[in-house]
Parts: sequence; structure tokens; C-alpha cells
Amino acid sequence: MKTRCGFFTNIAPLYSRPLWLKLSASSNVEYVFYSSRKGYSGIKTIDISESKSLNRDAQFNWLFLKNIYMRDILFYQIGAGYKCLTTDFSAYIFNAEAQCISNWVAAIICRLRKKPVLFWGHGLHGSEKWMKKTVRLFFYRLADYHLIYGNRSRLLMKESGFNPEKLFTVYNSLDFEAHTEIFASRNLNDLEMIKNNLFPDSSKYPVVIFIGRLTKEKKIYYLLQAIALCKSRDIDINCLIVGGGSESDSLRKLSLSLGLEKSVCFFGPSYDEKLNSQMIMIADCCVSPGNVGLTAIHSMSLGTPVITHNNLSNQGPEAEAIIEKKTGLLFDENNVSSLSDTIENLIFNMKKSSMETNCVEQIKEFWNPVNQASIFDIAVRKAIAEKC
Repeated sequence: MKTRCGFFTNIAPLYSRPLWLKLSASSNVEYVFYSSRKGYSGIKTIDISESKSLNRDAQFNWLFLKNIYMRDILFYQIGAGYKCLTTDFSAYIFNAEAQCISNWVAAIICRLRKKPVLFWGHGLHGSEKWMKKTVRLFFYRLADYHLIYGNRSRLLMKESGFNPEKLFTVYNSLDFEAHTEIFASRNLNDLEMIKNNLFPDSSKYPVVIFIGRLTKEKKIYYLLQAIALCKSRDIDINCLIVGGGSESDSLRKLSLSLGLEKSVCFFGPSYDEKLNSQMIMIADCCVSPGNVGLTAIHSMSLGTPVITHNNLSNQGPEAEAIIEKKTGLLFDENNVSSLSDTIENLIFNMKKSSMETNCVEQIKEFWNPVNQASIFDIAVRKAIAEKC
């Protein structure tokens, strides 16, 4: 008989669907998922019809709760505490989000019932101010075990007094199986045609891509300035920007003011995974001048190296997948000149062809749903065994 685990998360992001599928297929643990039906902040979510409560043939044991948001600072998941009080799972997993007040309540209930509690999240960033760090550490101590996205955060948690045997690096992932299939079946002629269509007047030049939401935090204006700086040195590089967001209009205006109207293609938002993958594959590198997240995993899954800044305290855990000179390069944070030099160095000296295999292998080894699900199973079973 399988061990049963209640898995509480604020929303069900579409990008997590492959992980949920792997967890649902586990031969060791039966996961029952709880989340809001709705997304938040523009994040696309899994189709609710994939819940067994709505569709008997669905694969997810997925039940719905309601989130109440308070000025975009705090939120409460109605029913989470009640479910933890009335269900009899062998273990409970919660997002490691201290701003979710119901997580505090639910975790305390589980602890009082002597049920193992696991938190899944970022852990420590290293840039927290004293008060925020104090609150987070107090909250984190409600959990028996932690599933942490990155090794750096795991180390910071260890240095803050947490037992390293109860800290598991679980990484992050997208649909690696789908990306592997697209990468293996790529057609070079089709890719060349896409490049010609996107850059009809300059298709012979190399391409850098940014793909994701166009927000201030991503600092995409640094990328445009870096491309302009390359151009001032008679180095012509095309820039493909895929995505939409609050910075779209200002970035278009900046592109014109820098004289890059023929070098930059604003593709806009795209939800066609095959086309997005093809656009990543025509690029010599993917550049995320601000913090990089799953964009790095997406790009590297398709053999395209990544450039981002070197201040890991201001980075997402996915930046750890970027190994200097093997799967990408790092530039000095907020330094346009350094970014420009790094782009030039990767394209013309390091070259994508020397990194392509390393990129795919890095994702294959760590940053994929199969590996994640395996680590979840190990941690859940270990937490339960400790309580027995």
C-alpha cells in the first residue's frame, strides 16, 4: 500500500504539470494536491478538468481551495488548516512561503498531530535584511524537512543552523521530455527559414534571445544597450525578444532611440511551445540581464547557452545551472560594458557549438521532473520513517 501525502500549493502553474504527472505516477507515494483553481499574477495554470474530482479519467488527485489576497503582500488559503486537521496523510508538503498565513496555521496543526511537515521553496537567498531573514527562519523551523530549489540556498540554510540531512536540493524543471523530443527532431532548414523571416535584412548575423515576461526586474534595457555597444564596435548582432509585459512599450522606444530598429525583433507573447523552442534554437545564446529563472532551464534544454549576471544573491536558483564556460557565461551585475563583452566572447570565442551538449546534459542530470520526483519521494519517505 502506498504512503499518502497531502501536497498544498497556492496555485497549480502550468509549468509544474510535468512534475505533478511524475509525482502522480510514483510507485512509492500517493500525492493528493490542493491548490486554488485560479492563477495569480499572469501565471498560466493547469486545466482544472485534469482534477479527478471533475474528471474520473484524470491523472491528478487534485482538490480545490480558495486563496484570499491582502494587498498583494499576504494571502490565506481557506480550508488548508481544516484539511490538515481532518485528513490522515502520512506527511504534508507546503510551499515555503511565509507570506501565506494559512501555511503557518496548517504547519502548526500538523506538528501538533505529530505529522511530518515538508516545505518546498527557495530557502534563503542571501540578500534578506535582518527582519525578513528572522521571520523566514522562524517560519522555516516549523518544517521537519526542506525541499530547496538550489544548492546555494541549501548551504545558506545549513549555515543558519538547519540539519543538512533534512535539507534536500530538489531543483526546478519544465517539460524536459517535450524539449528533448523537439531538440532531437530539429530541422536545420526550418530553423534557417524562421531566422530569415524574423530578420529578413540581417539573417547572416548571430542572434541573442530573451524569452519571458518583459518586466523591470529582468533589466532587458541592459541587453538593448549592450547590443548597441557591440554595434558601436562594428559587431552586428540580432536580438530577439519574445514575451509581453509592462516594459514592452518602453523597450520598443529605447530600441528606436539606440538605432536598433533593424537589429531587434519584438516578437510579442507566444504560447506555442514548438515555435518558442525553435526561436531558442536559432539563437547563439539566451541573455537574461536581470535575475534568471526557468528561462535558463528552457534554453539549456534546447542546447542554447545562457548569459546572466554574477551576483547570486540577486539570482533565481536556476542560475546554478549556468556553469562558467560550459553552459554559459556570467557578467558583472548592472554593467552594460561587461554584458556587451560577455555576449561577444560567447558568440565569437566560446561559441554555442562547444556548449550545446553540456547544456542538455546539465538539465538531463539535475533540472528535470524525473529527478525532482525521485527526490520528493526520498524526502517524504525519510520524513515519515523518522516519525515512526
